[in-house]
Amino acid sequence: MGQKDKIFKFIKGIPSGMSWEVGVDLGSSNTLIYLKDRGIVIEESTTMARLKKKRWTGMSAPKVSLAKSVAFGIKAKEMEFREPKQIEVINPIKNGIVADLEGAEKLVGYFMKLVYEIPSGYPKIFKPKIVVGVPSFVTEVQKRAVKQIFLGAGAREVVLVDESILAAMGLGLSLDKSQGILMVDIGGGKTEVGVLSAGGLVVGRGIKTAGNDFDEAIINYIKMKYGLLIGKSSAEKAKIEVGNMDTKEDSKKQIVLRGRDLDTSLPKSIRINETEIREAVSLEVGKIVRLVSEVLDETPPEMMDDIMKRGIVMVGGGSKLRGIDSLIEQKTKINVEVVQEPELAVIKGCGELISDPKKMKLLKKYLGG
Repeated sequence: MGQKDKIFKFIKGIPSGMSWEVGVDLGSSNTLIYLKDRGIVIEESTTMARLKKKRWTGMSAPKVSLAKSVAFGIKAKEMEFREPKQIEVINPIKNGIVADLEGAEKLVGYFMKLVYEIPSGYPKIFKPKIVVGVPSFVTEVQKRAVKQIFLGAGAREVVLVDESILAAMGLGLSLDKSQGILMVDIGGGKTEVGVLSAGGLVVGRGIKTAGNDFDEAIINYIKMKYGLLIGKSSAEKAKIEVGNMDTKEDSKKQIVLRGRDLDTSLPKSIRINETEIREAVSLEVGKIVRLVSEVLDETPPEMMDDIMKRGIVMVGGGSKLRGIDSLIEQKTKINVEVVQEPELAVIKGCGELISDPKKMKLLKKYLGG
């Protein structure tokens, strides 16, 4: 073994107390960061605000400089649709993939800076090891982009793991058993349906239909039925309010929406109920139900017994919308379970992985690392 190999092996074996071990769920809508021995330390919107790039014309035009960042996370989200004309609010991650590399680098750099500022009982001398959840359908080019973003933010090692696998680990799935489970992950920008076994994906498919599309569907429904133009934030609040309805009494409550009357251009408010929200998103939900059916059609028959016994497991913030589980159950004739705190399933899986070296070693073996 050469000197360089010995040094590398020593660095790989550094005690966790001398460096951060971090798990990241970099979602289209929200980003969650898990720190070993601390739990979830950051839960922010995957949003940033920056000055718009100036554009010049002419032969002697100066080079365009990088856009200056103004705000990140929740602060940037609060500016959305309220920002002055010289500022733009963006989501660098769309449909689960990096849509704006420069914006993603700055946003991740900001989040990691917050992590590095967290007090610790031991000096953090070495760069952190980071586990990042990625959609199963991303290409190798997109995976390299995610890796480069985190390496640029100061990571010494970046491990990319399918979000479906992380979510299953967060629910207690064993990596060393051939135990089939069907996961439905409805996020903000994409939906993934996958059959998992022994720490890997047996069958998996994804579509760019998720929580953000529910918001757009609500906006269009209100516009067509009531002639009222509402904002995306109002539609999102209505969707969340329906998701938080637990009882039949709650479902009878009316939701107040305010916007601009398209006939008079004056402010106007209306009251709608849960049934109308479900009607508004029915087409988008239908796409997800069909995706589940398609994955079941491709599932090996040997795994159907496991799925029938365990049922279909739903995770992701979008699965909280009331009624989606019953529609999938009605179509597939299989019991459907929406886990508690479904929006935290992936980041909990990151926590399981970085807290248990044996699981990390086993997963790397399956990943070929």
